[in-house]
Formats: sequence, structure tokens, C-alpha cells
Amino acid sequence: MLSLSNKKWCLAEPSVETVSLLERGFQLPAAVATILTNRGVTSEETARDFIEADFARLHDPFLMNGMRQAVDRVIQALEKKEAITVFCDYDVDGVTSAAFLTHFFRDLNCSVEAYLPERQSEGYGLNSAAVRKIREDGAGLMITADCGITGVKEVALANEIGLDVIVTDHHQVGEEGLPPAIAVLNPHRADCDYPYRFLSGVGLAFKLAIAVRNGLHSAGWSKERLPNLKRHLDLFALGTIADVAPLTGENHILALHGLEMLSVTAKPGLVALKETAGIVGNVDARSVGFGLGPRLNAAGRLGRADSGLHLLTSTNLKEAKVLAQELELTNTERKEIQEETVAEAESLFRDEIDIQKDRVIVLASEIFHPGVIGIAAARLVDKYHRPTVLIALEGGQGKGSGRSIPKFNLFRAFTDCGDHLVQFGGHAYAAGLTIGEDQVEAFRDAMNGVGHRYLTEEDLIPEIRVDAVLELEEIDRSFYSRMALLEPFGAENPVPCFLSRAVKLQEVKLIGKEKNHIRLRARQGKGQIEGVGFGLAEVLESVDVTTELFDIAYELNLNTWNGRDKLEIKLVDIRVNAGS
Repeated sequence: MLSLSNKKWCLAEPSVETVSLLERGFQLPAAVATILTNRGVTSEETARDFIEADFARLHDPFLMNGMRQAVDRVIQALEKKEAITVFCDYDVDGVTSAAFLTHFFRDLNCSVEAYLPERQSEGYGLNSAAVRKIREDGAGLMITADCGITGVKEVALANEIGLDVIVTDHHQVGEEGLPPAIAVLNPHRADCDYPYRFLSGVGLAFKLAIAVRNGLHSAGWSKERLPNLKRHLDLFALGTIADVAPLTGENHILALHGLEMLSVTAKPGLVALKETAGIVGNVDARSVGFGLGPRLNAAGRLGRADSGLHLLTSTNLKEAKVLAQELELTNTERKEIQEETVAEAESLFRDEIDIQKDRVIVLASEIFHPGVIGIAAARLVDKYHRPTVLIALEGGQGKGSGRSIPKFNLFRAFTDCGDHLVQFGGHAYAAGLTIGEDQVEAFRDAMNGVGHRYLTEEDLIPEIRVDAVLELEEIDRSFYSRMALLEPFGAENPVPCFLSRAVKLQEVKLIGKEKNHIRLRARQGKGQIEGVGFGLAEVLESVDVTTELFDIAYELNLNTWNGRDKLEIKLVDIRVNAGS
């Protein structure tokens, strides 16, 4: 049975025995124990790891292949007082990775610079001109942050001109294999047995820093000389959450503590950025994902990421406030350009895509801005539930960005269609490419061929993953506080989604400038709660709200307004109750 918005609901079916074990062992409500089980927690020990998020649960960084060589080379640079340059990507993960290492090396009184490529002229990843410039500027060691895994030729060039390289990158290894660096830190290496494979770029920066710290301690450095890495976890949380890395395992532990640090950070750049974004008090994952992250990403998307890097490494609050204001203006510009790109994509979609036939959406235009096509592609994925690739054309070449759905591995699809591409890289759900304009049509056909091989009609129906059935009368502050033990929520640990059946909707009001959202009161037996449903006004037009009973899928929110907290629900989807 599909919902009113034509989505299927998938109710998790965890082990009853495991749920009961966690419910008893941690005095959790059954629904919260169910959520924990749905996140892959199968024992009291793993539940304790998840809830307590103790630093002692972190893995030894030296379990990562190449870490010993990387640490030895960094310590050599410190002892010889060599200049170190950190080369980073221009998204939030890359910029926070570089900022993290910059702060770390500054704490060690090391000469460190960060190099950020200009998106439009230099493109993504290492490039030969940058490598030569870094060497000419006096660096003896270059550490890549959130990039470099496909820079085989560039690292070979660095070797030729006397520049040693350590690669830290969490992206997939390219077909050419590993670059010939002093060390390559990447849990996705086929020969790497590191227990946790989902670290972000800034996560690898943290691992390198903690390993160097341990190495220096073993080399006889006193604890007083060694940096306190916990105070830089604010950057870890910012980069990891903004990069939508899985908030499981080590990421969950470090992001939780990182958000605590971000809430009280003294870094001028982060203080100024929070002020500009209007974020006060405790910082949660949503504040990062929708407030801080987009402002930093805007700079990289429009080719001005150096202002974001300067902000995060600034030591002067007055300077930081100026930079933060620049980012605010850039973010406003980004939104305008983004809307233009989305409008163009929608227009091309209507003209070129047959939604009944096409499994994959591939659109190309000279109007598309290469800095925002990833966001625009995500918007189309949300609306049409098809893997989507948007290609910004200029001068006979195209820069593309794709986003995908759960049953379609975008990186694998790009590999299958690689004959039509100049280069590509990324993950299962998000990937980028470079393509000649004359290959776009052939690439579109090839991608749809892959889509028809791997995707069924059923795969193209959007799903709502429901964690647990909940009675409205169970919802109170105590329940919410127990659920909050599982934060921070994000990728692979999503905000819990609940199902309540046979609910009466009352006091339904249309809200928003275009009256496309709703505010309501949900009532079920003795339980009732207020809530909102964004974009759900249209789907309710086909039913009689006054007579029908509904099943609702929703998230719980603690809404703070004028200093007062109130629990409410955010409707995710709605369907007519089968018994009504």
C-alpha cells in the first residue's frame, strides 16, 4: 500500500530478543531499544559503546596501512624544521582537514602552509602546476587532505623535484592504483585492514595527528609539549557531518565530542561563523548540516574557498568576522545561482526525459554552474527518485556531478561508462566527472543502459524507512531524552522515524508563503501532539481530513521558541489507515 505521496513504507523488523535485551539492560523505552537495534547494535557491549561514546573505543591509528611511514616522515620534518604544506580539497571536509592539520602543526611550532586549488582554473585534486609551486615555495613535505588518491602522475612529479608526499584521502582508489607517495592513508586501500572504513577526510587528518602525537611522545617529547587534540574536534564534527559521512563507529564517537567542542569553541573563525549563521548555545548535527556547512561550502562552490580556509585558521576575531560576513554574502549568491540551475534542470527534464522509460537522469547545459550542480542533482533525486547527473558545459568540456538512490552505485556506474569520460571519482551515492561535450549523448545512453541492468521498477519507488511503531501517548520529555542518547543523528544513524496508526488529524491549517505546508494536531486515543508537515498540503487535497483516520510517519522535534521548549512532530509522510 503506497502513501498519499506514492511512497512505500518499510517498517524495520529487528530481533525481538535483542530489543528486549537492550530495553532491560539500559532501561530504554521499547521504541528506543528498537532504534538502537536497527542501527546494527546487537549486544549490551556494542550498545554501551554507542551510548557512552568513550574515547577508549577508538582504534589504534597505527592499524592503518602506511601510518608508521607517515609518522616517521612527519617527525623527521619537525626535527629538521622543514616547511610543510597541506594541499586540500575545496569542500567543507577538505577545508576542515587542512585547518585541522594547520592548527596541529602550529601547536607544534612548525612552519605550515595550506594550499587550496581554485575550483574553476585548477579543478579537483592535485595538479602539476600546484606541485611545482609548492616545491618552489620551499616545502619539503606535502600532505594531501581529502584528496590525492588519484594523483599518481602528480605525486610522481613531486618525487622527481624533491617534494615528499603523504596522501590522506577517503575516496576510492583509482584504476591506476596507489600514488607513489611516502605513505597513503586510506581505509579503502585493498591492503588496509583498519577496522573502520568510513572516516571522512578530516577523520584521517585526526588519525594522522594522534599518531604523530603518540610518535612524539615515544620519541621523548614531554606531555606539556604535545597538542591537546580534543580541542580541535570542533573541526572534525564540522567536516564529518557536512560531508555526510556515516555517523557510526569512530565517526559517532568523535562527532559527539566534536559537537560539544563546537558549542563552546574559542576559535575566532568558528565563533564568527556561528554568529553569522545565528547559532547560539548547543550546536547539533542539524545546525552543522543546514547552517555552518552550507556557508563554508558556498565559498568552494563559487571558487572562493580560500576565504573559508582563512576563516577556519584565523587567530583574530575581528578579521574572522569580516571573513564570515563575506561567506554570508557568497552563500546568498550561491542560493540564487542554485535556483537558476535547478530551474534550468527542471526545464530540460520536461523536454528531454521520459520518466516512464529513463532509469537515470543525465542533463547538460551551459547555464548550469559547476559549483552547485551537486546540490541541484540532489534536488532532482529527491523529487523523481532517479540517479541524476548534471553536467555544466563550457568550451566543449563538461564538469558533472551526480547523486544517487540506495539501489544504484554511482561510482560503479561511472566505471562501467568510463569510455565516455575524461576522468571521474567519488562514492556510491555521490560522484563527479569530466566529459567532452561530444560524449554527453553517448554517456546518457550508456548510463541508462546501466540503469536498466541494475534497477527494477520497484527500486524506483521512494521508500520511507520506519524505525518503530509508537503510540502518541508514549511521547513525553522522558522518552525524548532517552532517544537523544543516540545522537548525533546523520548518515547511517538517521533521525528516528516513527509510525502511529489510526490517527485523527485536527486543526489542520495551511502555512507558508505559498500555503504548501501544514500545521496540525494529531490525536490518537489519550495521546495528542502538535506538528508540521512540509510540502504535504497538496497530498491532503485528495482526502477528507475530517472523516478519515490516517497512519503517520514522523520525526520528533524539540521546538525552542522565545525561550520555551515544546515537543512536536514533523510529518515525513501520511497514508489513509487501512481500517478506516
